[in-house]
Amino acid sequence: MTYVRADEELAELQRLSQEYQPDVTGPLVGERQPSTAIASEYALADPVYRAKTAALPQRYSHYRTCRGDGRCGWRAVAFGYFEALVHIGDAAKFLDEETRLRSLNNILNAAGQDPYVYEDFTDETFELMRKISASLQTGNADATLLACFNDPVIEQSVIQHMRMLTAAWMRTHADVYEAFVLPQSVDEFCASSIDPYPAEIEHIGISALTDVLLKPAGISLEISYLDRSIGDEVNVHRIDADAPEGFGSGTIRLLYRPGHYDILYKPEDIQPPMLPPQPAPIPTYFQFAPQPMDHVYDIGASDFITMIPGMSFANTHAGWMSSSPFGSSGFAPTTLPCKPQPPAPAPTPMYAPPPALPPPPPPPAQISHASDFATPSLPPTAMPNHMPHMGNDPFRSSIWELERGFPAATTQCLPFQTSIFRNSHFNTAHFLNPDFQPEEWTPDQDYIVPHNNHRSGRHKSISSGSA
Repeated sequence: MTYVRADEELAELQRLSQEYQPDVTGPLVGERQPSTAIASEYALADPVYRAKTAALPQRYSHYRTCRGDGRCGWRAVAFGYFEALVHIGDAAKFLDEETRLRSLNNILNAAGQDPYVYEDFTDETFELMRKISASLQTGNADATLLACFNDPVIEQSVIQHMRMLTAAWMRTHADVYEAFVLPQSVDEFCASSIDPYPAEIEHIGISALTDVLLKPAGISLEISYLDRSIGDEVNVHRIDADAPEGFGSGTIRLLYRPGHYDILYKPEDIQPPMLPPQPAPIPTYFQFAPQPMDHVYDIGASDFITMIPGMSFANTHAGWMSSSPFGSSGFAPTTLPCKPQPPAPAPTPMYAPPPALPPPPPPPAQISHASDFATPSLPPTAMPNHMPHMGNDPFRSSIWELERGFPAATTQCLPFQTSIFRNSHFNTAHFLNPDFQPEEWTPDQDYIVPHNNHRSGRHKSISSGSA
């Protein structure tokens, strides 16, 4: 009778233990915080725990708490799985995982699960994947993941999906796990330790969940056990992913304290916050086309150049930076791409005459002596209407206005010529001038020499004895 009463008491205690719901508060998944907080938590605890927690920050820089409601292990693995996908930073990886998890519905069907039962849970998982994948573009995927796992509806659906996958995998691979659940069968173990919603995950459940969820995704699992075992550091058990070394997708690190799981992070696991993509810099365009309908080109200059006088977005100078030596007539430009291109070799400088000037005249005849010039006498001509003149007009373009009666430029000659003009494209004898004309040698002009006092010029005598 005594033994029967003891067995009944143990059974009652077991029932009460399974039905117990701890009164816990706080977020389902907490913010990441320094691991030194764990050492502070155990500052007055057993010396073994103090030694191990004091050494913990040397290996793990941060940790994240999970609510200790009996489902912290499932929650920690599920959150770590999504966080590892986020740290990959590739939206295509989420699509690959969604496709793979959809194919695992065949495992659920083979294990006898009803599609009408598991579809609600799987759809919530796939919706979460798509939501996080979209948030990668805006750089707030970590915040989206944390917010979703603190939503009880989403979190419970994802955890239940993981439970059903684990149980179905174990039932369809019973030969792999039956030796670890004795004296129970695999089906009995799943019915008592995997399927019930309040059941916490055990080591064999973690192993099966890793086989079906983490390993095919290239994610490893590392569990650090904080217990009374011998040593000054936590004992680490690692389950590597089915991926070649160096090609894994990350590692989930868990801290196990008796009856509770949290998430650990090494310094290399902490990624800097992802900034949202910056808009492409708007290139500075300079209007240097002489016609309103001509193209506008990007010369690759910085925006600050537009602050310089004369370097605005629309420059009215018709010939400024023209890409043709003869202006824009007959020239069909090709619009350059807006994106700045790599530096190209310096182009050959090209020149274009200002449109306001009339066609340059042919150059006057030159004499043999560089320092002596002779300009034929021209009758005074009236100034054109567009030329500035002295008078009482309200507009005065320059203080260097020409005197009234100054001979205007004609197509025959100019009133004066300098070496700079002679070597420029305004000179019709220059090969870049659109009205290019080679110089003609005129003997009469070659032998005219200037005289002072307005006396008429005289011809040089070819002979040395002539006056």
